[in-house]
Amino acid sequence: MEGGDCVRTMKRSIPILVLLAVVLLLSTCRSSSTTVRGKVQYEDKPVVGAEVRFGPNMNEATTTTNYDGLFIITATHRPSDVLELKVLKPGYTHDKIEFPASRTSDREFDIELKRIFDPAARQ
Repeated sequence: MEGGDCVRTMKRSIPILVLLAVVLLLSTCRSSSTTVRGKVQYEDKPVVGAEVRFGPNMNEATTTTNYDGLFIITATHRPSDVLELKVLKPGYTHDKIEFPASRTSDREFDIELKRIFDPAARQ
């Protein structure tokens, strides 16, 4: 291959590489949404009025559980985000629920709360 042929081949390759870079950049920036639903319980009883947060840390959606402890919530996110589902109820905690947004579909969770031991509460 002569020098001129190499230059012509390289000139043809540059637009293709630029196009691929743009497509890759756009695919990582586009928004998606995921819906989760479930039930929050403590000792097999529904937890009413617990705050539920879902999404990437900087853009969480929020809702509260109903009288049956049920919730449904949708978060908007990028494919590169890590999604976290949290239930906030004073005096309670639960195991961490976290998963990558890139491999997500709508999901269902049953969340069992655990009572936080507070020595000051016994006074």
